[in-house]
Amino acid sequence: FFLKKPLQQTLFRVTIPLIIYFALGWQTLTMYLIAAWIAAMGGVACFHIQHHCNQPYRVAGPRERSGLDAAILGSTYVPVAFPFSAFTLGIEFHHIHHFDVRVPSYRLAQCHEEGEKLGLWKRINRVEGERLFKSLFHTQFEGSRKHEDEEGNPARFVSFWPYSALGLQDA
Repeated sequence: FFLKKPLQQTLFRVTIPLIIYFALGWQTLTMYLIAAWIAAMGGVACFHIQHHCNQPYRVAGPRERSGLDAAILGSTYVPVAFPFSAFTLGIEFHHIHHFDVRVPSYRLAQCHEEGEKLGLWKRINRVEGERLFKSLFHTQFEGSRKHEDEEGNPARFVSFWPYSALGLQDA
């Protein structure tokens, strides 16, 4: 891992497990490390989903680009049920985060509800169910970095061939 403050972060990563080991034993340490690993996988999956769902936001040029469109069409809204939403700090409202990063995590749900009442989220990129699961496997960008290639095909995210062969790719 690339660490900004290697000494401080390494101390944290080593000290907590050592305290757990010496105070509570190796079985508790094992459960702690498994829980930390599962939580880390969940965090990476949440971040990945927010940025790798089809269709990626691409426009022909700067004149066609708008901050609101980039926020609404270029990121996602992933409904997360309570009690899981207590642990996500509002990552499910990623479209609001992309529109204005100054909205604190504890206000994102309120901001989303108020925006729904005003009709701001009609074009939102809502991801759930099968599409959410398939988007977890998107690992590559296919097509032009522009909004479409020479044949008119839009840019999109795709999966590695074993996953796409199994149908684990959002069309």
